[in-house]
Amino acid sequence: MEHKNKGGRPTKTLSEKRKYQVLLQLNTMEYYTLLGKAREASIPRTEFLRRLIAKAEVKARIQPEEMQLIRTVSGMANNLNQIAHRLNAFGFSVLNEDLNALKMLIHELIKRLKP
Repeated sequence: MEHKNKGGRPTKTLSEKRKYQVLLQLNTMEYYTLLGKAREASIPRTEFLRRLIAKAEVKARIQPEEMQLIRTVSGMANNLNQIAHRLNAFGFSVLNEDLNALKMLIHELIKRLKP
C-alpha cells in the first residue's frame, strides 16, 4: 500500500519545533535598542534575539584558583616596584638575586594561568 502525499507543508521534527517561551523584561532603553537593531537588520525582534543567542559567546567567571593566582601576580608586581625603587637608590648589584628569584616565580605563575 502506497502512502500518498497530501501536499502542504512537511511536518517539523521535534528539534525544529519552537515550543518554549521565555519572558524577558526590558527597561525602555533596552527595548528601543532591541527595536532599532532588529529594524536595522530588517528582521523581527524574535529572530534578532534567536540569532543573538545562537552566536553569543559568554565567558566563564574567574575561578577562585585563578583569582588567587591573579592576586599573587599582583603582589609580585608590587614587590617588583619596591625592588625597582631600591634599585634606583642602591644600585643594580645589590638586588640582582632578588630580581632573578622574582622573575622565576612570575614566569611560573604565568605558565599556570595559560591554558
